[in-house]
Amino acid sequence: MGSAVVTIDQLVSYSLTDRFSLPREKVLDLQLRALSERFAELVHRVRLLTRLADEQGVRDIVRLEDAAPLLLRNSVYKSYPLSLLDKSQFDRLTLWLDAFTTHDLSKIDACGCTSIDDWIDLLQAATEIRVIHSSGTSGKLSFLPRSQAEIRLMVEIFKRHCEGFGNEPDAGPIEHLEEVPILFPSYRYGAMEANRLIDGFVQYVFGGAGDRVVTLNPGRMSADALSLGGRLQGAEARGERGRTDFAPHLLKRREEFLKQQAQAPARFQAFFTAFAERFRGRRVMVLSSGWGQLYDMAVAGHGRGIRGVLAPNSLIMIGGGIKGRVFPPDYQEIVRDFLGVPAMRDGYGMSECLASTRSCPQGKYHLQPWTVPYLLDPQSGAQLPRTGTQRGHLGLLDLLPRSYWGGFLTGDDVTLSWGDSEPCPCGRIGPYIHKDIRRFSEKQGGDDKITCAGAAEAHDRALDFINQLV
Repeated sequence: MGSAVVTIDQLVSYSLTDRFSLPREKVLDLQLRALSERFAELVHRVRLLTRLADEQGVRDIVRLEDAAPLLLRNSVYKSYPLSLLDKSQFDRLTLWLDAFTTHDLSKIDACGCTSIDDWIDLLQAATEIRVIHSSGTSGKLSFLPRSQAEIRLMVEIFKRHCEGFGNEPDAGPIEHLEEVPILFPSYRYGAMEANRLIDGFVQYVFGGAGDRVVTLNPGRMSADALSLGGRLQGAEARGERGRTDFAPHLLKRREEFLKQQAQAPARFQAFFTAFAERFRGRRVMVLSSGWGQLYDMAVAGHGRGIRGVLAPNSLIMIGGGIKGRVFPPDYQEIVRDFLGVPAMRDGYGMSECLASTRSCPQGKYHLQPWTVPYLLDPQSGAQLPRTGTQRGHLGLLDLLPRSYWGGFLTGDDVTLSWGDSEPCPCGRIGPYIHKDIRRFSEKQGGDDKITCAGAAEAHDRALDFINQLV
């Protein structure tokens, strides 16, 4: 580790050990300088930030706490009128998105777009924007205007995602990553964050070799179908399913959806065979948006007497939790036994952040040093002390993006230790989040979001319903 760090951006290239060994005061100083600079760079270039800063009376950043009023609520990226989608008014949706980015979208002609997928493709072809959408809230997808440069940065960050820390068995650089194929039990294409990450790997790590990615479904996770899946879930919850309107372009694609549904069992078998035969004993990278996908394959494998299919040094990334599933207490051991990979840790992150974080051996999520956490009182919204261990509403400020403002409030109720008086036994320095994370809506008995773990299921439910309409 070098003796001096000029900017927070340099930490991206640091090993995990070096990154989480920086003295706490040094990180705080880096964060404050980077936050002040980023605010000055963006406040007059991102219209939403300009307006928010004016309303809150924020002129500059002197303390980390000064940015708390500038945390965007997690609903802001879906604040467009839903009618824009229903009426295919993608010219207006483009103008809405323009308020979030430094890239000028005002001259983009989106009048010819008839679907969300069309609109996403147009922006990709005509601009540096690579839209990332969420998995949906009652049909309202969140749209984030990430740039191509930031996609590349995502890849650089992720290349060190599976490193261990200090004396952990998996510590040290991950060598020959360009030779490690990716297995992804979902759709190959789309604008979810995982799809964008895979696109980036193909371009920047695999040198364009797309055949190094093996997926459950070689097609595209349609943003339109996913949006409909969320709307169906919301309508069912309100007892209004029969009164839901559907965009004509979705009905026109009925035959395509029917074909996808018919091919689903064969695709599962092909993907399972890739695990059990084609990649048996090989080192691979497995990306999974939840434990459910891997657990289903593990159960199928155990039923056929198949265990330990991958090389032990394979890279396993699991995010999204166990949304909507009930597993036996030893479900993780069942997956580990099938894969034959001892170093399996889940992750915590969200689409609004360029990088997620992997749990340490103590089961804690250590925040990357370029991510500034905020903890707010759920009732009053006041900032809680930045010391000790507190529980509250989590806000995060990602200091890496340069084309949009990286501050936002999550929908999560978390316990956060600031690392000053209670350092984690794993040895990592800095704040960390405990695993007892809950959505605020869950505390109220509901669910305001289909999380990434449920995205594929929501997508499939949408296809299912469309197939039943005629």
